[in-house]
Amino acid sequence: MKNLKEILFKVTVDAIYGDTSTLVKDICFSSKKVDKDSLFVAINGYNTDGHNFIHEAINNGASTVICEVLPKDFKKLKSVFVKVTCSKSALSIISSNFYDNPSSKIDLIGITGTNGKTTISSLLFDLFNRFSIDSGLISTINIKYSDQDIGSTNTTPDSISINYHLSEMIKSNVKICFMEVSSHGIDQKRIEGLSFKGVIFTNLTHDHIDYHKSFANYRDTKKKIFDSLSNNSFSLINSDDKNSKYIIQNSKSKKYTYGIKNKSDFNSTILEIQLDGMLLNIDKNEIWTKLIGDFNAYNILAIYSLGKIYELDTIRLLKTISQLENVQGRLQSFITKDRVTVIIDYAHTPDALENVLKTINKIRTAGQRLITVVGCGGNRDTKKKTVNWGFSF
Repeated sequence: MKNLKEILFKVTVDAIYGDTSTLVKDICFSSKKVDKDSLFVAINGYNTDGHNFIHEAINNGASTVICEVLPKDFKKLKSVFVKVTCSKSALSIISSNFYDNPSSKIDLIGITGTNGKTTISSLLFDLFNRFSIDSGLISTINIKYSDQDIGSTNTTPDSISINYHLSEMIKSNVKICFMEVSSHGIDQKRIEGLSFKGVIFTNLTHDHIDYHKSFANYRDTKKKIFDSLSNNSFSLINSDDKNSKYIIQNSKSKKYTYGIKNKSDFNSTILEIQLDGMLLNIDKNEIWTKLIGDFNAYNILAIYSLGKIYELDTIRLLKTISQLENVQGRLQSFITKDRVTVIIDYAHTPDALENVLKTINKIRTAGQRLITVVGCGGNRDTKKKTVNWGFSF
């Protein structure tokens, strides 16, 4: 239990109606989850407006309501009302305050970009744990730390969940957490109030235009996390991406770069690709990895680069990276009883799908047929469904 005044610290408040010493047991943005002494935050979301459920939340026991628009009868209601400029921002800040600002007590590493977030975050989690550095993971697939392995529903969870799990990680002596940061998560202010030790930028291609309306908006949303970094943090940037200089132009963070085409702080060259792996030269050291494809060469280089930033031993780092297994659903290959090779990949953007198909075409023999099955979600970005890939099979 915390008193309201304590968890409102740093929230931009327009007005407070009631006693700020009121005790708060938990925080909810769904009226159905509200219980006695809960704080309910009314969020105007993508599909529904939480302001329509304020009365239901109070009936369920909410002691405090945070909202942008006060109900007409708010003075007749027993709960404390806090009017704010932005409920989404308020939710993130009070969530951090409620759990004693856990991101300031752990090395929180964000991974953002169109492609590669899940692979990089998941392999970094595995890598650092192999170095006996207790690590946590918040990814598209799952949230993992200690003996916890919880399935995810969003790439970047809501701010209550993020701060709760970071708090639990600290209790489990986790030292570093790798978290995927999506453009939706940034735009919806789920990461506001978090203290990032560092952020990795993978790349930027066509994605989520149905939500952001234009590529410029999508790019500028990604840029916000780098603009928010302090001079005590670092950014690790794919220098081969044409958006990289723009992304970090206003960042106060210490900047590191990695690349295959452009001279960078950390460099790599692809020497050989086969169906079961590829040979890379990273900073003049050869390494065999079980991952394949140009895009995975970038992912491996990003992982290596972060290991070097954390001053992990180079030889042991390369050896451990060579032992890492591919992430579930990311260019996984299987051979059927009939000796048919089946490759499964999560590719859902034009750039990602093109990269996967180019990689397979490089490896397959001239006589092998390539049959593709591609799906697209309904009521989403229509440009993904109308791209002419230019491949013949």
